Amino acid sequence: MNIYVTRHGQTDNNIKMIMNGKSNIDINQKGISQAMQARDILSKMHIDLIFCSPLTRTKHTMQIINQNNIPVIFDNRIVERDCGEFAGYPYSQVDARIYWNYNDKTNYIKVEKISELFKRVYSFLDEIKEKYYNKSILIITHKGTSKAIQCYFEGIPQNGDLSNLGLNNCEIKKYAIEK
Repeated sequence: MNIYVTRHGQTDNNIKMIMNGKSNIDINQKGISQAMQARDILSKMHIDLIFCSPLTRTKHTMQIINQNNIPVIFDNRIVERDCGEFAGYPYSQVDARIYWNYNDKTNYIKVEKISELFKRVYSFLDEIKEKYYNKSILIITHKGTSKAIQCYFEGIPQNGDLSNLGLNNCEIKKYAIEK
């Protein structure tokens, strides 16, 4: 089983270094170009099914990538981490080493705990491994979610620091699963 993971194309907030969270914003012109480049790469790979976050930026990215009309399933378990009180804030106002540390116990207001993000993403991955074990899957998602996916396959760093993990816009990562 092959699982390909990509992040949505660039948004204006990505350029401005503003936290998107679950906001429903679209990709910009560069994001469209990035999605077209990802489409060209992915078109050379056999993909049976696409799972996509239902947020606007991932849906638009998927529409560009999915030129072969591969079946798509939208799944809320792969939406971005809810950044609560930090929605719309510049990244510079948040200490990423705390915000993205799996071991940190800071209780931010309405921010989804990393353990909860991982729980929903791990549940999603367990399910697709079981239901679609003989398929090649593409997941179109977000940076925070891609951090959880990376840790699912590669393990959580000993120090819990996830700040340097995750995919860039439209970067593609492949995970092979042997059953």
